[in-house]
Amino acid sequence: MRENIDLSSIQLQRESYIDDKLKSQIIDLLYKVDFNGKPGFLYLLIEHASQSHPLLSFRLLKYMMGVMEDHLRTTKKKELPLVYPLVLYIGKRPYTHTLNLFDLFPEEERKLVKQTLFSPYNLIDLTQNSDEELRKYLWYGTMARILKHIHDANILPSFKEIIQDLKILEASGEESYIRTVLTYVLALGETLHQEDLFETIKELKTVDEEKLMTLADYLKPDVYKRGVQQGLEKGFAEGVEKSKTEIARNMFSMGMDLKVISSATGLSTQEIKRLIH
Repeated sequence: MRENIDLSSIQLQRESYIDDKLKSQIIDLLYKVDFNGKPGFLYLLIEHASQSHPLLSFRLLKYMMGVMEDHLRTTKKKELPLVYPLVLYIGKRPYTHTLNLFDLFPEEERKLVKQTLFSPYNLIDLTQNSDEELRKYLWYGTMARILKHIHDANILPSFKEIIQDLKILEASGEESYIRTVLTYVLALGETLHQEDLFETIKELKTVDEEKLMTLADYLKPDVYKRGVQQGLEKGFAEGVEKSKTEIARNMFSMGMDLKVISSATGLSTQEIKRLIH
């Protein structure tokens, strides 16, 4: 490593990544330095606790991540810097704990951890999966096709095919799953043919038409303004509060961010948290 560092480029930085409650036991020094001509950091951790810390390698990882986050924030770049950690231990007894992060995991899990942690992450690119392939998997495939086509300029053609799988799920009693799918489609799907979309949805026997119209009007108020649906004033007035709750819960169940849910429903993040707990 020494031959990779340009010592003439070393600059002491002011940042510290140690929690205040640990400052009596640890001192950290951050140096900006070039590694093979590329900017990086030398992170020096001085442990002057009387005993070695069993989770030091994990703690180091957190500090190093903090250095990287600060670098990204201040430089606005998309490349992570090399952070080389160096620990100076001055306890009363020799250091006895591992410095290998993987040793902190249960022995029987280490092989799997090494295969996943710091390895390229798995990503399912739905843009590269054909609808025919996804259709082979009922539960996963139905939702995957919805997600794949949710940003289409017109979701109706795809939804007319997906509704057939929703009918199969309906026959299996999966009403909650179907409600989640419909909420997502009505909230984010786009089409100029709202009436046709509603008629397609009504092919499902378990769909409550009044609730559907109320939900659609709440999520897409422009539908009412265009006059596509008439006479929803009463349904909207009576069902809006209940709709907010149902929409928020459904969106949360799909893993959507609280800020997105808040924007869609008008509920505060605190109100949403109360609803889902």
